[in-house]
Amino acid sequence: MPHTVDDNLDQHLIVYGTLVPGGMYHYLLADLPGIWERCVIRGYMREYWGFKAFQYDGNGPEHSVWLLTSPGLPEKFPELDAFEGEPYRRIIIPARRGIRRVWAHIYEGKYLE
Repeated sequence: MPHTVDDNLDQHLIVYGTLVPGGMYHYLLADLPGIWERCVIRGYMREYWGFKAFQYDGNGPEHSVWLLTSPGLPEKFPELDAFEGEPYRRIIIPARRGIRRVWAHIYEGKYLE
């Protein structure tokens, strides 16, 4: 798979917890125009204060999660950063969508080590 970063990187967000379609806080993303697709990421899914918290590890187990591709994400990131708060940091990781690799933002739990 190619290792190049997508030109539209800031239009990709991986979600796995309360922001997923049907999730408790999905309304924060529901108004964005875009495409929701399933994708696979590698790492460890844990809990932090009762909420899912992902930690990236390229050699870790696979997890099926959601990928949102939206031109509205760059403007939404400051609000999402504030919503996720101190326990999470936004990082960029690879995700597998079919046979393609996509680089995307994801909120990773900071206190899981």
